[in-house]
Amino acid sequence: MPAPAAQIVTLFEAGQLIASDRYLWARPNDDLALVGLGHAWTLDVLEASRFRQAARAWQHLISGAIGDGQPGLPGVGPILMGGFSFDAVRPASRLWQNYPPGHLVLPRLMATRTRGQTWVTYNALVSAASDPEMEAAALASLSEQWFGSGAMTAPGSNDDLSGGGAGQAPVSEEELRPAAEWQTDVSNAIDAIRRGELEKVVLARGVQLRSAQSFSAQRALQHLAAHYADCTLFAVARGASCFLGATPEQLVRLRDGEVKAMSLAGSIGRGQTPEEDERLAHTLLDSAKDRREHAVVVNAMLEALGKVCSRLDVSQTPSILKLDNIQHLYTPLTGWLADGHTLLNLVEQLHPTPAVGGRPRNAALRLIRECEKLDRGWYAGPVGWLDRQGEGEFSVAIRSALLHANVATLFAGCGIMADSDPEREYAESRLKLAPMLAALTGQ
Repeated sequence: MPAPAAQIVTLFEAGQLIASDRYLWARPNDDLALVGLGHAWTLDVLEASRFRQAARAWQHLISGAIGDGQPGLPGVGPILMGGFSFDAVRPASRLWQNYPPGHLVLPRLMATRTRGQTWVTYNALVSAASDPEMEAAALASLSEQWFGSGAMTAPGSNDDLSGGGAGQAPVSEEELRPAAEWQTDVSNAIDAIRRGELEKVVLARGVQLRSAQSFSAQRALQHLAAHYADCTLFAVARGASCFLGATPEQLVRLRDGEVKAMSLAGSIGRGQTPEEDERLAHTLLDSAKDRREHAVVVNAMLEALGKVCSRLDVSQTPSILKLDNIQHLYTPLTGWLADGHTLLNLVEQLHPTPAVGGRPRNAALRLIRECEKLDRGWYAGPVGWLDRQGEGEFSVAIRSALLHANVATLFAGCGIMADSDPEREYAESRLKLAPMLAALTGQ
């Protein structure tokens, strides 16, 4: 049904008064935002075949769905929201206890903002014994509480995806592993690559922040929306924890049979002046190491998508994607999905891309499991949504943090090649941590 205009981030935050589980997906510059509240149906998948398992379960459920008043707009109607861990094989630590290898939900209530309008979708799983009047009344009551919780957009006011900032809060910062240890791992990975054991591997590291007060997901999301409007904002709140971020990396989008994906690998900082910024961009384009790293990702994605697409188009040379504090080598890919496949088939083929794992995939994953000494959890995993036609979008959950009360755990990874330099990779990881550090501390 059409709904009153509402502030998306505020809706997400206000939802905690009604349900402990909440989901947000928004791209400020693309006029599409989704907020899911509670769950009418939940799917937790644990096995290595989690993507196929999820696709089968969703198709079975949705085949019996009855819908009313759906306008045929993207993200409106019954939507499955959630995500997957980076590695389903590695056992999870207590840090990620609320985030299984795969967690997708059909929200009880969902707000969608698209094409200048806001819609609310009500989802109910009913049986022959269900009382339709009681079910409808319960949903209407929840919706009234939600939209009446201060999330309404007053006429002429700014929406909370167009501005905002993090509050100033003193925090302590601790690296989960000393810099010297992590750089030693990078050196060992370089040696393995030079021995021919693999072509590329991505090593991640973590930083933990502690504050005297709880971190605010709402302020962090508003800050990220203001500074990274070209990125995808995401948040998955489960109980007292919230995993959130602003990722520049689209894994794959499927709409009307058209597949959109991207290769994002190779990084450098931004300049203090336009002239310095352009000089740095040309340095990145001319970097043999970064161009080789980028090519590894492009070739792997073409190989993966070729298994499920009938045709693929890709640019022959990368361009530059400029974000607030960093620039990346960027190559878009476009294809057309072959019959019989869905979005989750695409995710299964692509994840993890060499941009967050390595190549060959299995050799890189073995090295990551052996030496990284970090539970990535959902960091660098696929997060997103899909509709009843099996279309939607998933992104790679980088530039992210896991919040739990007054503790925030941040993650960043770097692509290691034969000619990588451990000190430079460490500096690059600090650059990649900067967006979440600023969003959480204001510094």
